[in-house]
Amino acid sequence: MILILTGPTRSHKTTTLRNWAGQHADCGGVLSPDVDGLRVLYNIKNKQSIPWQKKMPESDRDLVVGRFSFDAAAFEIATGWLDEHLHDPQVRQIILDEVGALELKGQGWATWLRTAIPLLGDKTLILVVRRSLLDEVVNTFGMEEVSVVGKEYFTGENP
Repeated sequence: MILILTGPTRSHKTTTLRNWAGQHADCGGVLSPDVDGLRVLYNIKNKQSIPWQKKMPESDRDLVVGRFSFDAAAFEIATGWLDEHLHDPQVRQIILDEVGALELKGQGWATWLRTAIPLLGDKTLILVVRRSLLDEVVNTFGMEEVSVVGKEYFTGENP
């Protein structure tokens, strides 16, 4: 099953998922919270984080999206986390925050998504996707059955 969490930019989607995942021992995946103005990659299962966003590109391997620069090596580390969670029978829900412009260009999490989606089995994949990119992400990655939800789904609040 694939759930897509969408909502306005800066509407606390990451915080909502972090709080929700903290109450579910069967969660894995990667969140990208803002820490001191820069995004980090946070491993939900072991609660560790690594630097990810850079103030400016430092090498030709860094990935650039608009005014944002990201460390390609951090993507590789976090992809390893995602693979571990995909194959861990105790992880039933995998969160990936977020899927966007990089993935639509075949970068970022794109390769992992193409490999993982057919292997999900009875696990739930929870993706964060901007509203403006929702249809393109669903079509690009061949997601046949998805449920699109707002953060209320994870908080129990009425929309």
